[in-house]
Amino acid sequence: MEQSMSETTKSFWHSAGYIPWFTADTASAVGAALRALAISLLGYAVSGSTIAAGWLGTSSMIAQQVASVFGGTFVDRHDRKRLIVANAVVGVLAWGAIAVLLLCGALSFPVLLLIAVLASGINGFLGSATDAMLRSIIDIRYYPKARSLNEGRDATITMVGGPIGGFLYSVAPWLPFLASACMYAVAGVAATGVREYGSDGGRIGEPDGDAAKGGFCHDFLEGWSWSLHRKTLVIVLIVAALVNFGVNGIQYAIQLHLVSCGTNATLIGFISGGISLTMLVGSLLAGKLSDKVPVGPTVCLAYLFICLCALPMALTDNYWVMLVANSLVGLPFPLINAMLLGFIFAKSPTSMQGRITVTLTVPAQVLSMFCSAVAGTLLPVFGFHGAVLLFLAVLVASAVLVICSRSIRSIPKAAQWEHTMLR
Repeated sequence: MEQSMSETTKSFWHSAGYIPWFTADTASAVGAALRALAISLLGYAVSGSTIAAGWLGTSSMIAQQVASVFGGTFVDRHDRKRLIVANAVVGVLAWGAIAVLLLCGALSFPVLLLIAVLASGINGFLGSATDAMLRSIIDIRYYPKARSLNEGRDATITMVGGPIGGFLYSVAPWLPFLASACMYAVAGVAATGVREYGSDGGRIGEPDGDAAKGGFCHDFLEGWSWSLHRKTLVIVLIVAALVNFGVNGIQYAIQLHLVSCGTNATLIGFISGGISLTMLVGSLLAGKLSDKVPVGPTVCLAYLFICLCALPMALTDNYWVMLVANSLVGLPFPLINAMLLGFIFAKSPTSMQGRITVTLTVPAQVLSMFCSAVAGTLLPVFGFHGAVLLFLAVLVASAVLVICSRSIRSIPKAAQWEHTMLR
């Protein structure tokens, strides 16, 4: 008998370690949301250049993705609880240092770049520990619902975090960074409260026995080999890389365009707030539909919807048109993540969750690492419309690839996953 949504959610809160895990993950997400916009604003304020501000974001992303290539294997071989705490400590020190330097008037662009790159690199190396731990806390049957819950939570945080971060920055540039450091402190304290043992007697957050049998190189290659030998997963990675590049590129183009035009920081924050609002709505839809409709056809329609929503931004730079169109782009993402990624994780070995997380996120973000720099470089040359048109073309390519992929189109609804292979 299928459980209701309320029964499923109740099972989350009664799972060993879930409440402190959820608190730590939420606090980290709040910390990231509060500083996300402030970093771009500060980079432009310190350098006076959209190109330099763009490369600040790109350098940080490169550091994060390169480090995460090896981080997934490291996470699978070590106590995940301790790694979450360590990552939180780094967040406190890094973003707290920026706040202090701003208060003292001693922050230069090279120092900002150095701190941002180091913090991002460490976060990339240790950050997958949180998602990897979740798999050992809840039953895999609830994974689509759990992802929907997390998507809604993240959307809500980003929705309010962007405007609040912009507002705090307008009050004092150091405020969003101080607030971010405080939230990472909360995350670290909460993570220490994760129970050491689950109901089955096993240690929560520790790697499974099979994960630690081989050497680091063996485990590292095993994770990538498992992913790259599955045709459907490879196609998903290519599609994810394209859609992330297109959507993130549009986000950076809007943000840097508005910054260069002298738009109020709070209004810029509403851009990310708008897309987060629709993602929240999308997460509610995902919670109701993710286990009831077939994955393949739904994902195909979702990609077409993204392209149609992005089209108006290639035609006008009116703030309100951008706000509405950009917001609608985020609507289908929670459903895509809950269904498509839920299927992949459901068919992945428990002992490889950290490595599978990395093999999914790194290729999916490999192009997005350059979005900030590409957008910052294109804007002075081709203007806002030309930049958006390029990113829209990439979105169209991702939609075509999804629709033409029979292996993706044939993925059934969650009730049939047990009898469906990930080829």
